[in-house]
Amino acid sequence: MIGTQSIGWAEVLPSHIPGVQVLDRLLAKGWPGPSPAGFFPMSDAGLMAEAALFLPHLMGGDAGAVAGRAFLTTEMAEDGDGLTARLAFLRSAIRDVALHGDLILSDPEAFMDRAETFTLFDYSQARDTSAAALAATKPWVDYVSTLTRAEAAALVPLIDIPAGALVLEPGGNSGAFARALIPVIRPARHVVFDLPAVCALGKARGDAPGLSFAPGDMRRDDWRGVAGGAPDVVLFKSVLHDWPLEDAADLLARARAALAPTGRIIIAERARFMGMTSGTAMDYANLVFAPFYRDPQTYIDMFAGMGLSITVAETRIDCGWFVLTARAA
Repeated sequence: MIGTQSIGWAEVLPSHIPGVQVLDRLLAKGWPGPSPAGFFPMSDAGLMAEAALFLPHLMGGDAGAVAGRAFLTTEMAEDGDGLTARLAFLRSAIRDVALHGDLILSDPEAFMDRAETFTLFDYSQARDTSAAALAATKPWVDYVSTLTRAEAAALVPLIDIPAGALVLEPGGNSGAFARALIPVIRPARHVVFDLPAVCALGKARGDAPGLSFAPGDMRRDDWRGVAGGAPDVVLFKSVLHDWPLEDAADLLARARAALAPTGRIIIAERARFMGMTSGTAMDYANLVFAPFYRDPQTYIDMFAGMGLSITVAETRIDCGWFVLTARAA
């Protein structure tokens, strides 16, 4: 803490391209080292000079710099692969915005065709658990997982799940959100339903009480069969924006058909893009996905006629977020 301000990504990530590049290079060399109070001396004088120029908020001896380095030290110890994936993704996003940013909103399909960003998320390579599939899938699983770890603190208090519930989480990735939820919600079981390589990588991260992984295809498989019964909760965390409107509506219809009679569907998503508002490089990561973020009303309209009572809670992390809860009567 600095006074009453907690240190996190908003205080650590720079807002400009050279800062992201220099931070990526520093972390790759083992900086800031094992001591949160300081950082080990680097033999690369040129890199340290760049860091002093482009990352002054992390390089000094003031409380903010010390706290920022301590945050990075902890993150590297807990989730080094995720931190590496985050910086690599930011570098790709920044490059794509610089080269093709004028197409993001005017012609999203052309932007996707030209941008490097979207080559990371090749779901077709996650359909088995071969060594090649795991290697191709791991970078984006690490990236999504490290984002989820940072987002969970703001989102978990808005997730209303009764104790002892059977939770099905389609697109639950490595189980990072499930691991944050389980100690708070204490469900009977939390089933992460995702592609085979994703589930294998999630299992490799270790056990959690009640957590299980169900490899499959959410567009085709029987959701009650996957969950082992009618789920009390179907949870979509940062999933539906990946799908065109028609497919997202189909996934919600599948969730409604699988749901227990008094169950609920919960959607946690970034809200519609409202500009470069975070003041950090995360704005670039959000900008490349800007055409796909939707407001809650889009999903409310999809629930029409399903007999659900809907509430929406809003929060702010790197941008605006919402948690929509649709309860069966």
